Amino acid sequence: MEIRTKLFLSFLAMGILLGTAGYLFYNQISEVNQSTAEVQKQASTIITLGSIESDFEHLNGSVLAYVLHASEASTEEELQLAQDHFDEVQQTKMDLFASYEQYKTLETDSAAVDTIGENLEHVVMIGDEMVVAAAPPTAGEATTSDHMAAADQMTEADHMATADQMTEADHMAAGADAGVLPLHRLVLEFDEQSMMFRDELNQHINANFAEMQVKQANVLVDIQNTLNFTMFLTASAIAVVVVIGSLVAFSISKRVIRLKKQANIIAQGSLEEEIHISGSDEITDLASNFEHMRKNLVKAQEELKHRNEQLQDLNAVLENANNELKQLDRMKDEFIGVASHELRSPIHPILGYASMAREGMMGSKEALDVIYKQAVRLRQLATDVLDVSRIESGSLPYTMRKIDIQQVLANCVEAIKPNVSSAVSLATDFGKQQVEMVGDSERLTQVFTNLLGNALKFTKKGKISVEASIARPDTLVITISDTGGGIPKEILPKLFNKFVTKKVGDDVAHGTGLGLFISKSIVEAHGGRISAYNNETGGASFKIELPLNKDGEDVRPAPIAVRAE
Repeated sequence: MEIRTKLFLSFLAMGILLGTAGYLFYNQISEVNQSTAEVQKQASTIITLGSIESDFEHLNGSVLAYVLHASEASTEEELQLAQDHFDEVQQTKMDLFASYEQYKTLETDSAAVDTIGENLEHVVMIGDEMVVAAAPPTAGEATTSDHMAAADQMTEADHMATADQMTEADHMAAGADAGVLPLHRLVLEFDEQSMMFRDELNQHINANFAEMQVKQANVLVDIQNTLNFTMFLTASAIAVVVVIGSLVAFSISKRVIRLKKQANIIAQGSLEEEIHISGSDEITDLASNFEHMRKNLVKAQEELKHRNEQLQDLNAVLENANNELKQLDRMKDEFIGVASHELRSPIHPILGYASMAREGMMGSKEALDVIYKQAVRLRQLATDVLDVSRIESGSLPYTMRKIDIQQVLANCVEAIKPNVSSAVSLATDFGKQQVEMVGDSERLTQVFTNLLGNALKFTKKGKISVEASIARPDTLVITISDTGGGIPKEILPKLFNKFVTKKVGDDVAHGTGLGLFISKSIVEAHGGRISAYNNETGGASFKIELPLNKDGEDVRPAPIAVRAE
């Protein structure tokens, strides 16, 4: 017999036993739950009766307090106190009837419900009569609506019952005394009916409590029986499992132990020994699977060794990437500091000159000139940040048309001449041949102006050269050189990245580090490229290579450019 058949029969026998035990246990639990629910309902009924008794005691005290204060009220404060007690009476009546309604939903004895309800209505009716009879004579107009509301809460049957209980002498006294009721008689009757109602409630509470104790004792007995039965079922199930399990385990343990030994040899790392178990059942199949697994482990070891070598290479790449991210984060922090400085630098002169002009300490035109120059700096910073955002989202617009690139370059040179000091010479060589290309003159002006501005910024004394020549029939090369301090070697490889600022010697870093990133993006959008290097004789050079037209067409139209005829 196969192992699976043995196990199936074993589990079938255990399943039948456990199923029978479970069914019997379920019946026991159901009976216990039912009994527990009855006990809980009985307890809820007792609690509700207690709430009725508590609310009734509260009503009793509230009515007596109202009668005491209202019958002797003469001042405004006393009338207000009586009115407060009247409101308390009405609220307590609502709470009392709410508790009674809850009791009606719990109590199954309809006779008890009717008895308590009739006694409750009768006592409340007498209390209402006392409230009406004790109304302050001096506050009749002020409390008329309140007493009418109290009277409205009494049902027609209540009024009839009240009328029946009044003797002929009472009617005569009421007619003779302008509506004044005999409070003493009502108080005595109210006290008598209250005692009867309390006795009635206590009788019902005691009866329910005795019944609950009986049910509770039955529940405890049922629980004990259930526990005993559960222990018997558990012991029986354990005995069956042990017997059947021992038989099945003994039948397969011998070959499993042998297979275990061979598996332990493999677990210790020795994969050379083959696994072989004789037989035709599942253990033989398991041994065959172990042998197949052993062969796969041999292959996996070889592959894992290869993967480890690859992981080492990837770790090196990740480490470099992590270093680059740290460097980028550092440059971002530097950018934030520089940008903050660049923002504050023009703001202080703007505020200072505006204040001096407003107070008449200097002329308005002179102040406006300074303010205008600083506002231009602010606008340029905002423009750079906006251009970077557009470049990264691929939405920086270009207007591409045929332009005279030499004229664009010449205009840029002329624009910076007023800022060139006498210690710096400016030389240009644009060649004799006129060169036309398709491009955005404003964006290219932005590039040339930025490079010329950098050269002028870092060249305190010396020379700035601007050259334009055709290196190949389809390429224009523009070189802007200076004799300044050059580019530090540590930032030269990442010069055109974002947030890279240049610092020469003891000088502070200049700019936001966005200009060269924007310039590189604009040049590449025209199908060209830009590079930088330090001159052997000192200073630095920026080289721009731009494609020229071929047969009137663009060499590489920019994908986000807008063509203009």
